[in-house]
Amino acid sequence: MKPPKILIQQSGMTLMEIIASLAIIGAVVVGALSLFGNAQSSNNATQLVRDIVSIRSATQTLSLGQNGYGPAGQSLNSTLISGGKVPTTLTVDRIANTINTPIGGRLTVEVDSPDTRRFKITLTAVPRDICTTLVTNMPTGWSSLKIGANTAVTTFPITPIAAAASTGCGAADTSDLIWITTN
Repeated sequence: MKPPKILIQQSGMTLMEIIASLAIIGAVVVGALSLFGNAQSSNNATQLVRDIVSIRSATQTLSLGQNGYGPAGQSLNSTLISGGKVPTTLTVDRIANTINTPIGGRLTVEVDSPDTRRFKITLTAVPRDICTTLVTNMPTGWSSLKIGANTAVTTFPITPIAAAASTGCGAADTSDLIWITTN
């Protein structure tokens, strides 16, 4: 009679199983971070659209009954800041009269030149991933939009595949956007 064989049971995981598990976990984490980054950019862009529309309305309200906003080129930031018309999602430096955005840029409101019955809102250092969303989701009521050094766009709404959105926002890591109101 043969002696019985003793079966040895494996406990734990092999090195290959561990490596495969880590690779799968890594892929899931990278995908989740990518989705989170896209959601964050979309949220920032949506909030900036609301903030710009709010500032446009506040500026128009502050000048009701007047025939213009003041001398050409005059900053309206101090008027908006002192009037408490800056949305709380934007930070304000009361000493320098600047309005800062959560994406690292500045927002400036000033009287247009040469037409002092209009004003312009300039948003600086807009990242590429937020630029297209801002440009394409802004409601009507603007006479023009300038993206970076490109020629001003005067036809609205702007679609994501329009040359203004795709080349203007994709030209650099960050762009400056200038919206000019209608009269």
